[in-house]
Amino acid sequence: MAIIELKHVNVDFANHTDKTVHAVHDVNLSIEKGTIFGIVGFSGAGKSTLVRTINLLQKPTAGTIKVNGTEFIKDGQQIITNKNLQIARRKIGMIFQNFNLLNEITVIENVAFALKHSGLKEKEINAKALQLLELVDLKDKANFYPIQLSGGQQQRVAIARALANEPDILISDEATSALDPQNTQQILSLLKKLQQELNLTIVLITHEMAAVKQICDQVALMQLGEIVEQGNLHDIVLRPQSDLAKSFVGGSGAVINTLKSLKLAELKDNEVIYQLVYSMANVTKTIVIDLYHEIGVEVSMLYGNVELLDGEPIGTLLVLVKGNPTKQEATLKFLKEANVTVTRLDEKGNLYG
Repeated sequence: MAIIELKHVNVDFANHTDKTVHAVHDVNLSIEKGTIFGIVGFSGAGKSTLVRTINLLQKPTAGTIKVNGTEFIKDGQQIITNKNLQIARRKIGMIFQNFNLLNEITVIENVAFALKHSGLKEKEINAKALQLLELVDLKDKANFYPIQLSGGQQQRVAIARALANEPDILISDEATSALDPQNTQQILSLLKKLQQELNLTIVLITHEMAAVKQICDQVALMQLGEIVEQGNLHDIVLRPQSDLAKSFVGGSGAVINTLKSLKLAELKDNEVIYQLVYSMANVTKTIVIDLYHEIGVEVSMLYGNVELLDGEPIGTLLVLVKGNPTKQEATLKFLKEANVTVTRLDEKGNLYG
């Protein structure tokens, strides 16, 4: 059952020259209850603007928005009353890149602040705030001030605060972007744990495909205000259709650094670099050796990595293949028949084809 439905949503702005900017254009999304849905795109893609329409922090110019069975917007017009919108927003928690904590009050007071209109007595509020801090493994920091905590710990406080009103939906807007890799991993693991224990629906906004790969069930890729591809994470990784998806699939730091180190413009006419992505459950580990024996091309491995998607090992390789055009064509045919997703690099290091 869909808990969030966006149909033909548009968000337009007028810039300083009164020219219309289409920040979000004709977006359709259906997010199932109890899933982690990733929305991925580079800076300026319109991700945050789109997600802010879910709780009407950003009102759309056009479209229909339905959340938790309640229609917020129909054909661009607000249907829900402001009073009911306030109530509905309590069931939509949000966490942000910069934590948004109040530095002059303690950790437990920051969490309790979200409960001040809950109708609970002060003693009950403090007990619940402490329970929430225990949920994010920060009970021992209750009387600390945010400035005394690491970035990862501050984000945990923000998560506890976002859960104060027992939301059905948690929106994470670039919540790991300001964190180091270790804290990023810990926060993502915590979000996954909370989703499973509380049956939360999480909408994860990020420019980092690695974060999506770690915890998401479904993913939508966004570019210039539009959704260019969406679907099951497994399918997007193994069978990317759009250029954006192909760039994100191979877009880990190690791959990018490898590409930067290569002088692709100096490649010889018979040399081509390919990115290979495949399920190791379906493709033999000797795929590169098989390629040499079957086609007769020289293959050099430039980079290799294995990661898990829902427990299934997915391999990524960058390989340089030496061979004439006929053998390069045979190479592509052989790899595709072997269920390998193949993306070629052009002379500028861009992915295509």
